[in-house]
Amino acid sequence: MTRSTLLLPTLTIVLLCLALGTALAGDIVTVPTANQLKAGEVDLAVYYISVDESSLIEPLRPMDIDYVRAQTLYVGLTDRIELDAHRYDVNELGTATIWNATVVLQQEDLKRPIIVLGGRDLSREYDNASYFVSAAKTLNPPVAGPPTEPIIRLHVSLGTEDNTLFGEGRHEGIFGGVQVLFRPANPAVGAVALYDGQDIITALTFVPEPGWPTIKGGTFGGHLWLGASYTFNTK
Repeated sequence: MTRSTLLLPTLTIVLLCLALGTALAGDIVTVPTANQLKAGEVDLAVYYISVDESSLIEPLRPMDIDYVRAQTLYVGLTDRIELDAHRYDVNELGTATIWNATVVLQQEDLKRPIIVLGGRDLSREYDNASYFVSAAKTLNPPVAGPPTEPIIRLHVSLGTEDNTLFGEGRHEGIFGGVQVLFRPANPAVGAVALYDGQDIITALTFVPEPGWPTIKGGTFGGHLWLGASYTFNTK
């Protein structure tokens, strides 16, 4: 097999991952996935969660929590290492920032999924760090050129308990879900459904034009959320 024959499928996977990462929500507020930034890439996002008090754990219900505002920063330090910071602003409870990191164990190609090893709240803002292994695979990558048909990407993870949001245990055991890029052309439209071990999280995503922010929103268990993210390359 020639070098050019090997390069084309690899390049297609890389371009597809970039398209999915932009058009879909690489991170749905808190759920770890194997959607990984490359060296020099930065993703900034803001989220607003409208809290349904009846969906909170019993000790939190009398506290009149109306919302959670979250800001996230993802930085691709290398093609294999990503560092993240998540800041949570909960009315009535104040703010907190957690630090997360992921390392790629296996890159995605036409046959194999990407696999990452990661940790959340490594600074132990909420007393305990949590750890996970995540895998992701695009089921129907285009053979050549930009995608023209809907693209499906599956996620599965195995993790330890993470209690950084609403005091509820998440990401323990098996969790994951599916991303679908319904319309790869402009505007790009996608959908996400993930189970985080506690709640089902859904989203619709919309990118008007290449280089524009991703607008997204959906449900977080019994709560509603809206967000926007912007990915750019510093190189």
